[in-house]
Amino acid sequence: MRFISALLVCLLSILFVDLAVAEERPFSHFGIAKDAERYEAYVKSNWKAATKKPAELRLAAEKQMAADPRAASRDFATAVATDPKNAESWLGLARALLAIKADPNAGSERYDLPVNASGAAYRAYERAFDKTVKARALSVLSEAMQRRSFWRPAIDALKSSLVLVDDSKVRESYEKLRAEHGFRMTDYKTEAETSSPRVCVQFSENLARGQSDFGKFVAVGGKDAQGLSVEGQQLCFEGLKHGERYEVLIRAGLASDVGEVLEKPVTLALYVPDRKPFVRFTGKSYVLPSRGQQGIPVVTVNTEKVAVEIYRIGDRNLAGELGNGNVDRQLSSYELDELKNQRGSKVYEGELEVTSKLNEEVTTALPVSEAVGELKPGAYAMVARPHEKSGDNGDNLATQWFIVSDLGLTAFSGADGIHGFVRSLATTEPVGGASVKLVARNNEILGVVKSDDKGYVRFEAGLAKGEGGLEPAILVAENGAGEYAFLDLRSNAFDLSDRGVKGREAPGPLDAYVYTERGVYRPGEEVNFTAILRDREGAAATLPVTLIVIRPDGVEHARYVLSDQEIGGRSQPMTLGASSMTGTWRARLHADPKADALTQVSFLVEDFVPERLDMTLDAGDGALAPDEEATIDVTGRYLYGPPAANLALEGDIVVKPSKTDLKGYAGYRFGLWDEKIEAVRQTLEGLPVTGTDGKAALKVSLPAVAKTAMPLEANVIVRLREPGGRTIERATTIPVDMHAAKIGIKPLFGDKGVNENEKAAFEVVLLDAAGKPVPVSGLTWELVRLDTYWQWYSRDGNWTYEPQTITRKVSTGSVEASGSGPGKLTADVGYGRYRLEVASLDAGGPISSVAFNAGWYAGEESAESPEILDVALDKASYKAGDTAKLRIASKSGGKALVAVLGSGLYTMKEVELPKGGGDVEFVVGNDWGPG
Repeated sequence: MRFISALLVCLLSILFVDLAVAEERPFSHFGIAKDAERYEAYVKSNWKAATKKPAELRLAAEKQMAADPRAASRDFATAVATDPKNAESWLGLARALLAIKADPNAGSERYDLPVNASGAAYRAYERAFDKTVKARALSVLSEAMQRRSFWRPAIDALKSSLVLVDDSKVRESYEKLRAEHGFRMTDYKTEAETSSPRVCVQFSENLARGQSDFGKFVAVGGKDAQGLSVEGQQLCFEGLKHGERYEVLIRAGLASDVGEVLEKPVTLALYVPDRKPFVRFTGKSYVLPSRGQQGIPVVTVNTEKVAVEIYRIGDRNLAGELGNGNVDRQLSSYELDELKNQRGSKVYEGELEVTSKLNEEVTTALPVSEAVGELKPGAYAMVARPHEKSGDNGDNLATQWFIVSDLGLTAFSGADGIHGFVRSLATTEPVGGASVKLVARNNEILGVVKSDDKGYVRFEAGLAKGEGGLEPAILVAENGAGEYAFLDLRSNAFDLSDRGVKGREAPGPLDAYVYTERGVYRPGEEVNFTAILRDREGAAATLPVTLIVIRPDGVEHARYVLSDQEIGGRSQPMTLGASSMTGTWRARLHADPKADALTQVSFLVEDFVPERLDMTLDAGDGALAPDEEATIDVTGRYLYGPPAANLALEGDIVVKPSKTDLKGYAGYRFGLWDEKIEAVRQTLEGLPVTGTDGKAALKVSLPAVAKTAMPLEANVIVRLREPGGRTIERATTIPVDMHAAKIGIKPLFGDKGVNENEKAAFEVVLLDAAGKPVPVSGLTWELVRLDTYWQWYSRDGNWTYEPQTITRKVSTGSVEASGSGPGKLTADVGYGRYRLEVASLDAGGPISSVAFNAGWYAGEESAESPEILDVALDKASYKAGDTAKLRIASKSGGKALVAVLGSGLYTMKEVELPKGGGDVEFVVGNDWGPG
């Protein structure tokens, strides 16, 4: 009996904790608030105020409720129209709407009734002053939400109702609804088609992010789960084996981010099936070296034989294959048939015996030279599939494109032409004397150049400007000894946008700027254009240019030839006619009117009237908190003197993450570094009109926003309406105080991170719910390393890759400090990216984290491709004559070709990098120019 009593006390404690959480914050829901706003507008426009008192209408409605709820709803709606602020009228309307039996012939009434009931109940809750009425309104709102299958807000409404009034029937409904639709396990799936299978358990709500130790809630086969990770509503764990059965226990107490815990343990019986037979290659394309090994690696699982076919595509068809994008992806069965019958020739078909280890990936080198013999120059497509037949065998193709060569090609295209580099893949040395052809889309050879002793070739800029069939398509290199290589010039395989490229676009031979003295003009006014023309080096250019002015309908309005008026400057006035077209006009500056514009400027032509009003906003020095109102003093006046009296106000409030540090805590980061907070916008309702003195006091409150420790700010936008209907707009920003304890972390190093193999130092502060510092105690910290690797996977028969970030715990500790000053912590770090997380030991306590780099790291740029090295410059910008230092980080050493690019190739340098990377220095040339 004592055990049962203790268990009952425990369950009641959990319930009271849940209700205490609800007491901290009243019920709110953005979607239901919009339903209420829409439905109130509908009632006001469709129901007129009655001569009867609202109490008489409600009494009449109550008498009809049981027999005719539809008639009762009309009386309640009339009562609402008569007195919209009466909560009892709104509550009765919600009850009546829920009691109506939907007419099957009345279109969408089945859906509209509970939606309208939701809005009415929400208005009743908002406008009730008595907590009993509020509790009843929340109970009715929950019923409406259940009709709409909105289970979470239905549960939250009942929870908030119980906080206000502890009613036994409502509690029974709450417990039943929570048991059926509260936080619980909903599904699980086994991901078995990888070398490391895992199981993901799905829950009805997101799991609590502040809960750091999920391992104590999951046991697999009686042991702690391995490789636990939380992904929103999923709890995933690894360490499983194919062909094995497991019993998984998820213990009670697992917390969600809505304040509920898993009340009963869940037991799952799992079976991880054997992997299906499949074949894949290790990349999209492959250059088979002409020296040494002649095998292409193929990875197999659960198969003893691989069916292999090899096709050759000659020079004449290569441009077409590249244009279709086939060489960069896996081929489908249909595309393979096209290759067999139209564009390629089969050079081999057979089977390869491979070693099979149950459920393990086995890599075997497919001996191409032995199978095919002599390989002629050209591109080859190898297609492999498991010998075993299966239902999806038609899509279980693996395609490997390859060429046999010792030549490696690199090319840069710019305003000064196409630059190519030919190197040996075996030795990385430059290959001189190679014949490099530039081939167009229509297979015409545009030019042939021999590489110099640095392996370098250049094709003139004119050859790169071909259009249509004459557009440059591929570079083909041959060395006369059967070596062959090609490079697709139309692909985006080397996109510089993820290499840290910043700033304005590099100018071409001419750099121009054109502007007007204003942005808006009225018909009949004069527009003054000013243009500045410089060459690539920034010196004044004196050649004449053409200014073409285009009307909003796209028709040319005027054309002017502008000559130099000293130091590259030019000006041109243009008078607009009294009947000039309104809209956006554009002025384009051309060196050649038949070529693209060097630059352009746009301006508006409108029949506008200057502003007649001014308005100031004063929000004071306070902060805006949940469930509290802030007052904004508005002062409006006419620009010719008198106050802006009796004018309407309207506005919006936008709550978003603050871009400034918390006041008094410069440099401190609060909240989780990867937390995404979306801006919340809400219309300000019930705003007053300005008084006779042109002043008004606006009461603003926070909309429903996510609970977070990140600093937030509320941008209040107010519009003052002129008598003619036009408005002027002003805005003010108010800091948001969520009244929650939070942890602040301040890195004691620069933005570029910590030097490699040095200590990373931080200060930590702890703020209470009032934002006051308290002694730093009871906090733990954990430092984890963030390693990114690329995982290959198959989707719809195609193999591709995705980045995976693995966290590895580096060190842990506690933070203590005497007094109310900040605590300090230090940790040893090596090269890489890290995350520091500081959390309270209290259940549901605050947690914050920061991410930082150690070593000369790539910084803000993130490489989403496995072939990219981490690089960083020592400064953000340079002047001519400065020395730019580039850091290249690489786990392995080797030769690197570093090129400086603008509109063309400025300079290049070949360097030998040691293991771990090194520095490369360049002197910035005088001819590089801006950009």
